[in-house]
Amino acid sequence: MAATANTITSAKVCRALDIDFVNSFTEEFNRLFELLGMFPIETAPAGAAINQYTVTGTLGSAPAEGDVTPLSLLTVDKTPIGDMAPERYAKMTTAEAILKGGFENAVIKTDRRMRSNMRSAIWGKFFTGLAAGTGTATGTNLQNALAFSSAAVSKNLEDNGDDTEKVVSFVNLEDVAAYLGSANIVTQNAFGVNYLRDFLGLGDVIATSKVTKGTVYSTPIENIHIYGLDFASLNEAGLEYETDANGLIGIHHKPDYDRGSATTFAMLGMKMVPEVKNYIVKTTISA
Repeated sequence: MAATANTITSAKVCRALDIDFVNSFTEEFNRLFELLGMFPIETAPAGAAINQYTVTGTLGSAPAEGDVTPLSLLTVDKTPIGDMAPERYAKMTTAEAILKGGFENAVIKTDRRMRSNMRSAIWGKFFTGLAAGTGTATGTNLQNALAFSSAAVSKNLEDNGDDTEKVVSFVNLEDVAAYLGSANIVTQNAFGVNYLRDFLGLGDVIATSKVTKGTVYSTPIENIHIYGLDFASLNEAGLEYETDANGLIGIHHKPDYDRGSATTFAMLGMKMVPEVKNYIVKTTISA
């Protein structure tokens, strides 16, 4: 007997879960993207090299009339930090867990937790990239550290004949709380971190526990590059992931009757890289 028209099948339910997961992830990222005014996402093929760079440049002095024009010394040193490759994750929820806790608790809420953990993994690698920065500064308190950190970034840019629309800084949540005490501040949550616009009049700040207490990282907004993975060939192989337009994430939900479970498969293609190491300044807050 043929199925009744417009029947909601398990495949349709899984497809809806795929779309919801991808949309939620990209909406969270887009909020951060819009707040900071980041550069457009670059889509790269699997295997493409990801590098950090050290950029230095010195102009030759202006020659006297008739003299040979001296060469300018401009260099870009490349440090490979990996390549474009998917990070695969999976979560299995048993039928028993679904029946006991309900679909909302067993599947939807654990999907939400999985999405949060994937965001955290992206930030973790990003802060590893920030820690590779070569600029340094010190400050006596948070406001002082932010000021010197931003000034050091601007100096490094100026030394290389470069500039920026704005400097963004990354600080520890406890340092913000300790400095402000009981003062009320307005924060916006974006992609799992706290965003403060024009904090203390010193530019945009991201506050997160992922930054070591007593540390401030600053870098030009143009130095933060976002890469997505080209997932196009997956469908050709029969791997039906729901993906976003930029290749940030792929999701597939699947019922497994052999194991009596529902499985969420995730493929993370997003990479967030602070590319120029000498345009990253790590500032220490001294007591």
